[in-house]
Amino acid sequence: MPRPLILPLLAALLFFSFPDAARAAAPEEDDNVLKQPSAAPGFSIGDLRKLADVIARTGVAPDSIPALYRPQFLSVSDASLSMDDDEVVFIVEYPDGRIRVYPQRIMVWHEVVNDVLPDASGNMPPRPAPGMPASGDNTYTVTYSPLTGAVVAFRSMAGRFPSTFGVTGNLLNANTVLYDRVSRSLWSQLLAVCIEGPLRGRRLERIPVLWARWSGVKKRYAGKAEVMSRSTGYKRSYGKDPYGSYKIGGTYYEDVRLLFAVSRLDNRLPPKKRVLGLEMEDDYGAVLHDSVREARVINFTLGLTPLAAFYDAELEAVRVFDRRPPGAGDKALTFEIFEDKLVDKETRSEWTPEGNCIYGKWRDKSLTAFYSMDSMWFAWSAFHKGTRIFPPLPGDW
Repeated sequence: MPRPLILPLLAALLFFSFPDAARAAAPEEDDNVLKQPSAAPGFSIGDLRKLADVIARTGVAPDSIPALYRPQFLSVSDASLSMDDDEVVFIVEYPDGRIRVYPQRIMVWHEVVNDVLPDASGNMPPRPAPGMPASGDNTYTVTYSPLTGAVVAFRSMAGRFPSTFGVTGNLLNANTVLYDRVSRSLWSQLLAVCIEGPLRGRRLERIPVLWARWSGVKKRYAGKAEVMSRSTGYKRSYGKDPYGSYKIGGTYYEDVRLLFAVSRLDNRLPPKKRVLGLEMEDDYGAVLHDSVREARVINFTLGLTPLAAFYDAELEAVRVFDRRPPGAGDKALTFEIFEDKLVDKETRSEWTPEGNCIYGKWRDKSLTAFYSMDSMWFAWSAFHKGTRIFPPLPGDW
């Protein structure tokens, strides 16, 4: 092995195989530092250090679950040739307007996709030289943690530096622990915050991900979206899910098994119940996907922010919005289903599940999306003590 490669390899091996030794080599943090708040609401630097101390070492080596980099994409029509209508997919609408779809059956084998978008002229940036960081302007990372059902996407920046991300193989509250390839810091996938390393306390710049079904995607986004291809360069059984299936009951995704210990177990809901996690400063919320599907809309308030969750029947997806439309000041609308249409009670204006008004006083106005993320209940509640459930359970506060 060339001598220049030996030291970096040994350093990486020490960091991942012997994290306690790596921490011992770092300067001790005094009480003032530990009490400082991190970028994640409700978590101090000391809280993050405690989380790092209870990471579960699974025996899976770093990068044994291989992250993808610059995957290939297909048109919706071409992707339909190898996809079933009831397949779960993750939709990301990027800031430049580009829409990309990431099938769960591919994500389950890789957990991380470091995606690079074309520039304004439609050109792809050159691939970086080996060992060099990727460009950060058009690079995003999409992540999926199979054991917790958590889906998070973010701009691929480790602090101020562009980077790519990989899978350590270890878990925290059964949730994937990531690392960035620039600082080698460890990141909680669900929190999107650095829990160990030089960037401890920093948070990634998250972007929304919509959990949906392929049947609706191929109708709504035909000719508009790109779908990640199964031609990844890896030999994986992309037609199968090693954890079971979201389409049938009785598999890991619906039973009560927890394969790894969690720091806190909140029994108000079944552990694998699907929720949309919300945060507003130190207030946490969990919207029940099933309840929104049945009611089609629910109105609630988190902290001082009036919110509504809309159900998109075509995509089988749930979105959360601020109930104050642009120009309304602090006045919040209340939404309901009237004659099979989504309307606000105040003006009877008609709205779409995407938060756009198509008829009435607020026509051509759009509600502001509120960031939410999909997760299994046990994982979200393990990280977020005191989470309020919406709609409230009987006897819950």
